[in-house]
Amino acid sequence: MALSALSLILIFPDLNQAWLAWIALIPLLIVSLTSRPAGAFGWGLLAGTASLLGIFSWIYQVPGFRFYHALPLALFYGLFPAVWCAVISWFGKRDSCLLSLFAPALWVTLGFLQNHMGFLSFSWTTLARSQHAHPVLLQIASVTGEYGVTFLIVLANTALALLILRRAWQTAVAAGIVIGLCVGWGAYRLNHSPRPPTIRVAVVQPAILLKERKTAESRAAARRRLETLTYQAAQSRPALIVWPETAIRDLKRHPELVAWLKELATETHAALIVGASEFLKFGRGKPVGNGRIRYKLRQYNAAWFFTPSGHTSPPYHKRLLVPFGEYLPLSPPVSWPKWLVPAPIRGLAGKAYRAFPLEDGLLVTPIICWENLFPDFVREAVKDRADMVVHLVNDNWFGPTAAPYQHNMASVLRAVENRLPIIVASNTGPSEIIGPDGRVLARAPGTFRPCVIAAEVPVPKTRTLFTRYGEIFPLLCFLLLIPLLYYRAKKRR
Repeated sequence: MALSALSLILIFPDLNQAWLAWIALIPLLIVSLTSRPAGAFGWGLLAGTASLLGIFSWIYQVPGFRFYHALPLALFYGLFPAVWCAVISWFGKRDSCLLSLFAPALWVTLGFLQNHMGFLSFSWTTLARSQHAHPVLLQIASVTGEYGVTFLIVLANTALALLILRRAWQTAVAAGIVIGLCVGWGAYRLNHSPRPPTIRVAVVQPAILLKERKTAESRAAARRRLETLTYQAAQSRPALIVWPETAIRDLKRHPELVAWLKELATETHAALIVGASEFLKFGRGKPVGNGRIRYKLRQYNAAWFFTPSGHTSPPYHKRLLVPFGEYLPLSPPVSWPKWLVPAPIRGLAGKAYRAFPLEDGLLVTPIICWENLFPDFVREAVKDRADMVVHLVNDNWFGPTAAPYQHNMASVLRAVENRLPIIVASNTGPSEIIGPDGRVLARAPGTFRPCVIAAEVPVPKTRTLFTRYGEIFPLLCFLLLIPLLYYRAKKRR
């Protein structure tokens, strides 16, 4: 159990020991196959909870977040590996060949369920994302989504565990052939794909600190830094310059800021995408003395677009809000205790995707913050309306930790799944420009360092099977489980 938990921690940033993913589950599998289901459930819960607490150790950087917030979450999401271990224990006493299919199909099914539970949905670190630096392996995701990569990893773990326990050489060879074919196809795709046209894109990473948002003087200084970096970015003559999430505040209430941004786009001869927070007044307001009225404020998290010719488009408003951070789920009628759920920002969700048109006819779709974690959300955003994705993010809250590196992993998978470049514009970094095959074309030198990155970005016009048909592979895995479970139940009777 401890070996599996430690390995699952090590495969993600900061340590990035991706090779351990291919053996991380072997101790859990061996324990599950040699224990009763109840015992396997307990070991899986311990390993899952411990690994999550280790992977997300950076969460304590968030102001007000304590251990008594983290433990219930880790225990809840630790239930998924616990159920997997218990069912493996019940299923896997015999039939090594069937188990080698059953174990990865069950893991994918449980992962799909975890990613589709409404406000409880969460998939920050999946096994597939541990391989973010290995594009040869990731290419299968253009067909299966990231679930196919996860399937291969669990398949390898299962085959090796059965080789250790039962000397199941045939199962190990068959698994090796499947993985080898997928890797070979990925290598072929990387080396023989046609070269599409390119567009030059630049990203501004301003590293605006939380304390720099508190006064008018500090906000003005941050705007001057954004302007300086934008002119620096323009020196490489990009067609598009991207600012990160919440780089600017209240554009709708400050027309002078809108005029300034239009002027920047015109003078740099580049389209400009800007992350902005917008505070809106709700209700009739309450008098607080001295003739002042206090209103309830609600916030939109938005992306604005400015062209070199002075045109703008309606802003994109973030659609997937962070539960307990940007809104309170089930409230009303549920009243969450203050010790468990501090008062969140009162956010408002957008209602539609947007596609910003560049002057050369390309369409750019923005996503904001954790929207990149959800494969089907991004697929729907780009399916009929995008040649490129810009991911605006501000991981300032997490400090100089592994969190922003872990966050960026998902954008690599979204790029491969949809065969589209993804431009990660991060406030405190690391900003990245990711090609449509998942290779990082440019990366900021670190976090909390103001800088500019730029690259020539290939823009293919093709649509992948995943983009067209969505998350079919997890459904196939679920359908595979039904006859296998029936067969095993019949054998037990």
